[in-house]
Order: sequence, then C-alpha cells, then structure tokens
Amino acid sequence: QIPNALWANLIQERLSNVDCIKQGWILEGFPENQEQAWMLQSFGIFPRHVVVLYASDTVLIERNSGKRLDPLTQEVYHTTFDWPTDPLVQERLVVPGDLSEQEVSKKLLEYHRNFPEVFQIYQKVLKSINADQPSVDV
Repeated sequence: QIPNALWANLIQERLSNVDCIKQGWILEGFPENQEQAWMLQSFGIFPRHVVVLYASDTVLIERNSGKRLDPLTQEVYHTTFDWPTDPLVQERLVVPGDLSEQEVSKKLLEYHRNFPEVFQIYQKVLKSINADQPSVDV
C-alpha cells in the first residue's frame, strides 16, 4: 500500500504541470478517506468541485457483476450497458479478477465507513448525482 503522503506528493507534482494548470484536472477514486483528503489539503490541493455518483449497494453489486475487461486494450465493457460491437473484442473479454460479490461488498463497507468524513471536508463543493438512471440523464 502506498503511503498517503506519497500519493499526495505524486498528485501535487502532476497537478503542477502546465496542462493541469491551464485545462484543470480530475481525480477519480481519490481521496478515499479523511486522512487522504487532509493530506491533499496540506499539499495545497483544493478541488473546485467534488462529484459523487451514488446508487444503492444492490444496484452497484449487480452492475459490477456485468463488467468485462479487454486484456489487450484494458478497456472496460459491460454485458448490459456497453457491449462491444466487434466480435473479436467480444471473444477476448474476461471477467476482472476483483469482481467477487464478497470483494465488492468489502469495498462498499469501506466506502460507507470513510465517506461521511470526506463528504464533510468537501461539503461546500460537493455535488451528489443519482447514478441509478440512464447514463444520458446522469
């Protein structure tokens, strides 16, 4: 596991590049907990917007079970929502290794344990969006 201070340092270095300064930046899946959020702040990293896509745990577990990975391109597809049209791509798709319901449940438990504190830190810039609707509406 990478120490939080190292993550924050790496993120700060990347965000100081010209493209991020001119065009902005997006972090996905980070921070995962209060300590990481505070670490970002201590490195002077303050997002203008924090977007949270939410859905019930049962919906997330069900959606996760449909994920498929193209080992050649690392593209992620879904059996219901985003199936590739190319038969060659369809044939090479595999189920990602970390998709067991137990693994997903563990991640959701961790999320529910940590995110109220993260939400509190970013409450002034937080936008919550219901992800349990058609993607065009999200």
